[in-house]
Amino acid sequence: MIRMPMLALAGLVALALAATGCVIESAQVFTHFDLPDPFSIDSSSDPFERVLVDLNTVSEYEDHKSEIKGLTDVAFGGRFENLTGPAGTVEVWMTRDDTNYGSVGQVKANGMKLWGPASIGASGSGDAVHTLGWDESSKLFDPAGRGALIDEVKGDGVFTIYVFGTAGTYRIQATGGTILLTLDAAK
Repeated sequence: MIRMPMLALAGLVALALAATGCVIESAQVFTHFDLPDPFSIDSSSDPFERVLVDLNTVSEYEDHKSEIKGLTDVAFGGRFENLTGPAGTVEVWMTRDDTNYGSVGQVKANGMKLWGPASIGASGSGDAVHTLGWDESSKLFDPAGRGALIDEVKGDGVFTIYVFGTAGTYRIQATGGTILLTLDAAK
C-alpha cells in the first residue's frame, strides 16, 4: 500500500518539473538498414560488396533524425556461407562518403575498419556457415569505426560500407544481411 505522504511528494516533484519546464523526454529507437540479399564476395572477380548506406531511406531514422543524441548499440546480422575457399574471416570497412574504390587495398588506405573479423570455416566443413547474432556481432565493432559510425548517424546518415573476406581465395555468399542500430533520441 502506498502511503499518502509518498503520493504527495511524487505530486510535488511532478508539479515542480512541469512548472520549470524540466520535463525530460528520451527514448531508444531501434532501426535497421537491409543489405542486398543475397550478395557474394569473390576474391577472383569482385573481392568485396560495396553498399551505399543512406539511413534517410529508413522511416525510423528519418522520423527521429533531429532528436538523435547517440548510438546505444549496433550489430550486423546475417548468414555468411563459405562456398569455396579455406577458413578465414569477414570484415566490414567504411568510408564517410559515397565512395567507389576498386580494390581492398584502396578501401583500407582510405577507409576505416568498422567491424570484424568474424571467423568462417573452410568450404565444405561444418563451420562453413556462420550466422551472426546480436551478442556476437555487437562485440566485433572496432572502437574507431564505431565512433565514425556514431558521427554519421548524428550527421547526414550517408556512408559506404565494404564487406570482404581475408582468406586469400574465397567465395562467400551472404543472405539476410542487415545493420541493426539502437539510437538514443531526446527532445
